[in-house]
Order: sequence, then C-alpha cells, then structure tokens
Amino acid sequence: MPRAKSLLSHRPKSITATKTPRTLKPQKARKLIRRYHVLQKQRATLLRRIIQAQPEKLGLDSSSELAKYLKKEYPQHLKIYVIHRERAQKSGNLTNSVDDENSDIHKICAQLGDIDGEIASLGGIEAYQVASTQGQDSLRGGDSSKKLVEWLKANYTSTISGSNMLNALEIGCLSANNAISTSKIFSEVIKIDLNSQNQSKILQQDFMQRPMPKNDSEKFNLISCSLVINFVPSPSQRGDMLKRITQFLKPPRNGSMSTLFMVLPLPCVSNSRYFDHQSMDEIMNALGFTKTCYYEAKKIAYWLYDWNGNVKHDYTFHKKEKHTGTKRNNFCITL
Repeated sequence: MPRAKSLLSHRPKSITATKTPRTLKPQKARKLIRRYHVLQKQRATLLRRIIQAQPEKLGLDSSSELAKYLKKEYPQHLKIYVIHRERAQKSGNLTNSVDDENSDIHKICAQLGDIDGEIASLGGIEAYQVASTQGQDSLRGGDSSKKLVEWLKANYTSTISGSNMLNALEIGCLSANNAISTSKIFSEVIKIDLNSQNQSKILQQDFMQRPMPKNDSEKFNLISCSLVINFVPSPSQRGDMLKRITQFLKPPRNGSMSTLFMVLPLPCVSNSRYFDHQSMDEIMNALGFTKTCYYEAKKIAYWLYDWNGNVKHDYTFHKKEKHTGTKRNNFCITL
C-alpha cells in the first residue's frame, strides 16, 4: 500500500512529540480536525467493546495508558496492538472504518493500534490543537467568544456595569488572549483545556475531572463551552458533561448572572439522524436553561443560555432516529 501523505509538514515521532508545526494551511487544518474527530470516535467505540467500565474514567486517552491497560487485562493481545500502532505510525496508512459487528478482542486490539498509530502520524493532540487554534484566528473564521461578548454587552448591561465581581470558566480554551479574556467584563477568567498550549495562562485539565466546587464562591457566573461537546466521544458522556456544568454555575439571583455560552458545529443540529434544534431545546430546558440568544453562521451554531437552577433529575432523553437520509451524521446527546 502506498504511503499516505501526512497532514503535517513535519511528522512527530510519537503521539506525545513536541515538534509540531506552528502553522498549517487552512485546508490542511480543516482536514486534520475532521480526521482527528473521526479517529477519536472510532477509538471510543472500540474501547467500549473491551472495557466494562467507562473508558474515560480509566484515563486511556493516550496510547501509553492504553498499552498499560492491555498489558494488565489482555497481555496476550498487547503485542498485536503495539505492532499495528508502530506500523500505522510509520506508514501513515489510513485506518479503515470500525466494524460494528466485530467483538473479537484480537481484532479490536489490532484496530486500536491502527488508530493510535494514525493519530501519532498526524501529530497527535498537539497537532489537533495547532489546527484548532488557527481556527480562532480572525483571518480564518474568528474568535467565537466575540459573539459572546457582543451578546453580554447587549443583554446584560446592568449586570456587567454594576459593582458585581463576575467570574467565568472557559472550557476548551485555545487562546489566552481571546475576546472573553480581554473584554474586562470579568474580574477572573479561569481557562482550562485538555492539552494546554500555554500552561502559564491555560490550566491543563479535563473538566470532567475538575474538583467539584465546595461552595458558591468556587462557582462561576458564566461558563463558556465552545466546540467542546461535539468532541466528547459518546452521547451519554455529552449529557453527563452538560449536567456537570450546572453544578459549576452560581445559583441564579435577581440582578446576577448564571449563564452558559455554547458553540457547536451547525450540522449537529441541522443534519443529524438523531438530534435537532428541538432536541437541544428539550434537553437544555430539562437542565434548567432558557435560551436567551441564538445565532447561526454558515457552519457554526451559537447559544447563550440563562440558568434558572431547576434541574429535572428524573428527565431522560434517548437516542432514536428522527430524520432519515444517507448523508446525515450520527451526532446525539442523551440524558
């Protein structure tokens, strides 16, 4: 099979390599982001077939952690995983689609190796972050938090101009100098990301592992979650993340702010078999959110929600087909 060209001009030697290009051409950046999302979803599907517990709670995000797990639980299959990983990383061969019916541990480990090897050949999470950060460049689509600041200034004038000391949590922060950070609306903006590109200003942290607030002073007036939910591997994990967000928002009071800013790729609600705008409204309303603002760009959807503090803990939303069509995607959120 011929060698596939890497999406990066300099291919790192491992998934944790640091020699990643600082810039990518826009077309290559978009291609890398799309491919990385596909591989991560395939990886999550395969992990769920061999792991009884939730994979994310075992910390198997990296190839090294997965290898340790296989060595402990499936030592007879570790070798096939390593062989396939090294071969795929070296050749850059594209991974085939995941077989939905496959339950053979040997084959699953081989395909996990193929996926982790291809991820490494692309440059790993570091390359993905470079591509994503470029997407926030004003010359390549803009900073999504500009829309947030625009909405806050238009709809929360009395709140942001008063004596309130507002704070914010930005989940999946890619730039320490984006609009939310420079708006002077917030006295404090805590920025976190799974793979910080600026660890002096952006905390490297998984929101799902962030310690729960001990009291209201450790909660936030606003949480920004821009292009994060769509990257969470499974529908149930996306729902869990939304529920967890409510536990980090300050209790709503008169004259205060308890708000969520969320951004998703537009196809998540416009071209999914299982999800649409009505689905989003149902889930968010059940979690106590009222839609304050909505904006739809060519490829991106933006929401601003106020939180009323009333979460319906017995509410359920299941994955079921709502729209037919061979070109639709499988995005969904479940509770």
